[in-house]
Amino acid sequence: MEILEIVADLKIGGAQRVAANISKYAGPDYHFTYLVFGDDIGDYEEEIKARGHRVIHVPSPKQSSSSFSKALNAVMKAGRFDVVHCHTMFSCGLVMLIAKQNGIPGRISHSHTAKDNANGRSVRRKLYKRTMRSLIRTCGTDFLACGKDAGCELYGTERFLKKGVVIRNGIDTAAYRYDAETRTRIREKLGLTDQFVIGHVGHYEPVKNQQFLIRLMPRILRRRPNAVLLLYGGGSTRELLEQEIRSLHLEECVRVMGNVGNIPEVLSAFDVFAFPSLFEGTPLALLEAQANGLPCVISDQVPDDACVTALVQKLPLDDEAAWENAILAAERDREADHTAALLSHYEDIHESMSKLYEVFDRYQNRR
Repeated sequence: MEILEIVADLKIGGAQRVAANISKYAGPDYHFTYLVFGDDIGDYEEEIKARGHRVIHVPSPKQSSSSFSKALNAVMKAGRFDVVHCHTMFSCGLVMLIAKQNGIPGRISHSHTAKDNANGRSVRRKLYKRTMRSLIRTCGTDFLACGKDAGCELYGTERFLKKGVVIRNGIDTAAYRYDAETRTRIREKLGLTDQFVIGHVGHYEPVKNQQFLIRLMPRILRRRPNAVLLLYGGGSTRELLEQEIRSLHLEECVRVMGNVGNIPEVLSAFDVFAFPSLFEGTPLALLEAQANGLPCVISDQVPDDACVTALVQKLPLDDEAAWENAILAAERDREADHTAALLSHYEDIHESMSKLYEVFDRYQNRR
């Protein structure tokens, strides 16, 4: 089967990792072409190519919808795709329309977030969302989401509850399990053998709210001078975060680490996982932190379906004292195994991917 995966970028992130993993766990009968927006080479791009699949760059629809549509149409005409699988948000409507015009039998949209992050209340944005949602409904064949809230946001509650399908983000529990030797090695490499390490993994974007953690650090340091905050990710607000760190004179104890490929190992080096997002879908980073056995202090804006172990404490973002106390009170239980609790709510990565491939398979030999 020929599958066209459409994702805004292939940088390190939850939705991007889901998209990249689709070709990682697929059998040899599937061939994937990834279509991404803009010219930037993403972190997952080389591994996708190494598996024998293609990556094509096209203009971003945010820059020019006409250039994007023209390029997308050309890609679809040139390839004999059985399925187009789109991971973008409302621009997915345009993708579904062009896919239908090109006679692609499987037109699958996939929602990964529970809230629109782009001027959602403006009249222009409301009209855009209404138009794109209508195109998804009328031109799409399958309506997937990582969770109920994410599905209702993209498709509308009535439509999703009637026709939508939740495919949970699968977890590679073996890869993310805590390892004491790895903890020692990573901490020695970072020069953090005796520090209390507060860790965060997420895009450097406003929705992830890393500035909240930076501003919280002076309070934490007054009580625990050996505390260090490590921020892993990549994105548009990196420079702003670094400016905030300098303005508070926190260069010695807050590190903007950027994107790395060894997040499963890095988690073992943390003492606590802090996640102050303004909103989320079903954050893969939080599930992985729980798989690692990390105590997790998170925003009360994160959906409950991502909080599946006793490791998670949800707090409002307007109570800095509660965050301070919860982070400082966090203590990792290095012997506990939370795999069973996770797999009672979520599936192993192989099981969740199998469900997705079953959706693909419905469109085999349909062209």
